[in-house]
Amino acid sequence: MPTDQVKNRSFKELLTGTVRFKIPFFQRGYAWEKKQWEQLFLDLQEQVITELDAGSSPLEIQHFFGPVVVMEEAGVPELKEFLVIDGQQRITTVYLLLGIIREHLLTKKHLSVDATDYSKKLMKFISNDIETGDDYLHLKVFSSKGDRLPSYRVLFGTETNPKTPLLQTDLQAFVPGASKVEGFKKYADKKLKNDFPDVPSLWRLAQVLLQCLTIVWIPLSQGKDDSQAIFESLNDKGMPLTASELLCNYLFRPILDAKESPDQMHDDWWLSSIRLLGDNDNFEEYLRNLFSIGESKMVGKNRKVYVHFKTKHKMLSVASAKGQLAGIRAGVDQYRMILDPIGAPHEDEGITKLLISISQTRMESSTPFVLSVLQAHAANTLSVEKARAILSETTVLLVRRKMAELSTTAYDVMFPQLLSKVINEPNQILALHEQFRKHGVWVSDQEFSAAVETKSAYRTRDLPFARLLLIELDKAFQAFGQFPDYSTVPTIEHVLPQELNGDWLAYLGADASDEHLPQLIHTIGNLCLLSQPANSSAGQNPFTTKIAGYSEVTALARQIKNHPEPWDLAAIRSRSKNLAKAAVERWAWRN
Repeated sequence: MPTDQVKNRSFKELLTGTVRFKIPFFQRGYAWEKKQWEQLFLDLQEQVITELDAGSSPLEIQHFFGPVVVMEEAGVPELKEFLVIDGQQRITTVYLLLGIIREHLLTKKHLSVDATDYSKKLMKFISNDIETGDDYLHLKVFSSKGDRLPSYRVLFGTETNPKTPLLQTDLQAFVPGASKVEGFKKYADKKLKNDFPDVPSLWRLAQVLLQCLTIVWIPLSQGKDDSQAIFESLNDKGMPLTASELLCNYLFRPILDAKESPDQMHDDWWLSSIRLLGDNDNFEEYLRNLFSIGESKMVGKNRKVYVHFKTKHKMLSVASAKGQLAGIRAGVDQYRMILDPIGAPHEDEGITKLLISISQTRMESSTPFVLSVLQAHAANTLSVEKARAILSETTVLLVRRKMAELSTTAYDVMFPQLLSKVINEPNQILALHEQFRKHGVWVSDQEFSAAVETKSAYRTRDLPFARLLLIELDKAFQAFGQFPDYSTVPTIEHVLPQELNGDWLAYLGADASDEHLPQLIHTIGNLCLLSQPANSSAGQNPFTTKIAGYSEVTALARQIKNHPEPWDLAAIRSRSKNLAKAAVERWAWRN
């Protein structure tokens, strides 16, 4: 970059004339929050306003506000247009705050003749004075999607929509109440009302913003400077760029360099993916799982996702960038089936049921493998029968190992490349079993049975897994395959209560002092499913009183109702042993 052009500049210089600072559409939206807003006002008070109170003039005070990296673009003829590479949050905050100050001045024009004059002067820094059919050209800071509409309303004090070809796009992207622009408006309104309540203090604040805040102006030369490298190395104050933001910039850069319009692709392939997955955190976790498929181990979290992708794809052409974007979007549908198999079910009911079971094990390390299976089926390289069989064996593995409380360390190495190891084998299930043994994760019938008998099935931090065990075992004992609606029995009942009162201690006798009692209380033999009212009613009641209130909807509850007294540790061990046999059959390895 030409070093002679790097200089200190005030916001008054930045916003004078017909100019537009354009935020690239692929960058994050306005992201500052209360922490950053409070720090800005604190700095202004301590570093600038205190000096003004001591007699200094605005021209004598400079407060460094960070760098602003820009690249001049050829755009609308009437405007001098800059693409903001770094400094978006700073520019946007000051620009919005000037508009909010102007609005507060206008509300006080009946109190002071200066208010109207000051608001007119500020308008020159807020709005481009040009004749145009597109109201957005009046904006001197042209925000990204989702922020343009609320920014326009904040700056021009109107609830009416701007006349612009981008209106429909922005109406879809803007979520009322969720915009950080709206949040800043509420914060600034309260701050100005409390700390800058009159016309002189408002005008002084405006002058502080325009004249005393100093940025380092860093202009890049198009075609000479590596804007991507600078974009990666510079971060907004306290707001590091996320992996998805860096990746978005990287993927769309060759498309932009080729002078193609990427807006529709960004909507259809990128923004729609984030919306379908709910938020950026889910989207980044999806990218991590997607990029892990076929790798020797799971890709790391956060920025490691971006570093991994960039290392694998050092030179992106327009065609390859578009292919990657299309692939990312295509995998979202399968990932949603893993993330929320009930809300986004697979077209095959059997696969959906397996995905529900897998999700209830909460073994997220298996996700790259499960995703690769669903993608292979969607691409017609894996039949529905084979996909079911593979997912069924995966469920058996996850249930058995989770019940036995075995290490998951090997999962990060095994699962990402697992499908590639078995998909071309003539007997895929046999090949799958061989991989399980190779990685040391195989669980024998004996190990699984012993775990069901002795390990805690009730785990307060893992209740979905406990319910999975109980529901599937209950089904095994239901006659003629007629299953109840298990949503009517959502709670897990401890027959022997978790906390024993005096009556239960007396009832147990010597068992009350058995060292294994605390563990056995949570084993499968002491558990069943009840409705919420029945569970609450049972409490610490004596055994006979409890079972009288048990519903016969579930087979497991019926077993206990028919169990003769006493209900002691021997009874629990005996029932656990019987249920362990059923568990080995329910989660049996295929031959």
